[in-house]
Amino acid sequence: MPLLYEPARHEPLTATPWSEGAAHEAVARITGDALASFTPEALWPPHPLDDANPADSRPLPLYDGAGGVIWALQHLRRVRAIDRDFDFDFRATVATLVERHRTVIASWDNAHGSYLLGDTGLLLLQWQFTHDAAVADELFTTVEANLHHKSLEALWGSPGSLLAARHMAEATNEPRWRDQLERGLRILWDAMVFDEGLGAWLWVQDMYGRHSRYLGAGHGFAGNIFPALGGASWLPSELVQRYADRALQTLTATAVADGTCINWAPEHDPRGQPPNKWLVQDCHGGPGIVCRLADAPRTPAWDALLLGAGELVWRAGPLEKGVGLCHGTAGNGYALLKLWQRSGDEVWRDRARAFAMHAIEQVQRFAERTGQTRHSLWTGDIGVALFAHACIVGDARYPTLDVF
Repeated sequence: MPLLYEPARHEPLTATPWSEGAAHEAVARITGDALASFTPEALWPPHPLDDANPADSRPLPLYDGAGGVIWALQHLRRVRAIDRDFDFDFRATVATLVERHRTVIASWDNAHGSYLLGDTGLLLLQWQFTHDAAVADELFTTVEANLHHKSLEALWGSPGSLLAARHMAEATNEPRWRDQLERGLRILWDAMVFDEGLGAWLWVQDMYGRHSRYLGAGHGFAGNIFPALGGASWLPSELVQRYADRALQTLTATAVADGTCINWAPEHDPRGQPPNKWLVQDCHGGPGIVCRLADAPRTPAWDALLLGAGELVWRAGPLEKGVGLCHGTAGNGYALLKLWQRSGDEVWRDRARAFAMHAIEQVQRFAERTGQTRHSLWTGDIGVALFAHACIVGDARYPTLDVF
């Protein structure tokens, strides 16, 4: 039977039992450290495990920069997860992020429409603070310009920026956002290609000088399906159903099983070659597929795929690479929490909480190892605070994807 994960990428789960009190303390500790480490000029200190940047071009976007940390702190404040006094007003800082970040991405190829790395997420954050009509119009224009992005994936292309349209539809109920979401998904639908050898539909991503057929959430198929399933209440039911049907067809055709566990290669190789590596993390592999598609129809076929992926997350154990959402223990833990929400089976919440305790301990270990804490939403400590609070209250919504 195939081994669907690489043990060296994982580590044994902590024996520390779940403690709601310890989770509360971790949220307070992580958020308190983030607030104490912030300055309006320098924002947050760069971390050696993130890309090195000169002081005048420190990370700013939702993914690994100031925008994501500010969003997380504001969200935790809104849901009353932060008990300590929160007297920070990030308004003035948020108003500068788009322009400051444009100096960083000026040389990047057509990056402005990116949700996590470009203007789109930062404009959405700015609108959330101000409800300024001019900011909303600029956001609409930016999403519109990204509807035909060549990458056909969520990090740079329309499947990511359409999340901003969904969040704006939910916040404003304006028809233009619902129309933009639907039009974008119909454009994306038309870009799918049928793979004769596989007998299923895929997108071909054009990124970084190569063409790929990624399957997961970070750059591929599941990430492209997500805006349709997640935005179903704003879309025609026939469009959502067509996306769900093709998703089931493709993920069934590409799933690889080992007993009760299921995973997917990072990308489909039309030559039939096995993958160079098996990944079990949010950006590639089963966890991200569960987190993006947990709202799929409750059918035996869907349940088998998603529960099999969850079993793999549990068997493989926490990730050794990091603590955060993209390729860390917190991101994998959200998949377990999603399966609790979907199935109602308490075993999945218990497993998610076990991952939360492990991630909390990892934050401390990584800080001791590197000599500093890591201020980043998708790769750093604040993602663990969000996940720990989610396990306390039973909120499986994925940060910046399901909720903004």
